[in-house]
Amino acid sequence: MALAPCFVSFAAIVFISSFITSLLLPSAYPLELNATILPIFDVDLLEFSLNLEYLEADFFLFGSLGRGLDMVAPNLTRGSPPPIGAQKANLDGITNGVILQFGYQEVGHIKAIKNVVRGFPWPQLDLSAPTFAKVIDQAIDSRLQPPFNPYANNVSFLIAAHLIPYV
Repeated sequence: MALAPCFVSFAAIVFISSFITSLLLPSAYPLELNATILPIFDVDLLEFSLNLEYLEADFFLFGSLGRGLDMVAPNLTRGSPPPIGAQKANLDGITNGVILQFGYQEVGHIKAIKNVVRGFPWPQLDLSAPTFAKVIDQAIDSRLQPPFNPYANNVSFLIAAHLIPYV
């Protein structure tokens, strides 16, 4: 019998590391937020990672639902403006369902981080097709015609989705 791969979510890693840190080294970690003790350096890293989590959440939510974090979890946006140019992608049903789950997972990551650190308001992002086209053109050192559009189809969206974690 083959064993299924084990996936640990970012949220689980944050909570487990916070728990271990608070048990093992409480006196070395002076910053206390939401009853979790973290070193200032770790707080900075978690807050920095919020940028990527916001980006991923909005890209996946808009791609699958045609609406973003401001509609799905408005309490996480603190009234900040929605992203520029984000739109519903032309995805088949199966791909749309997978991308939607990615979006919800990113919302969970944001919630998990904000349960540990203060965070900051949701930054306005530019998720427009022309922005992605510029990135792809730079990556291949050539201008595509027609321009790359991550919202055009499954393949384009998945290429863009693969690119985002490398931001």
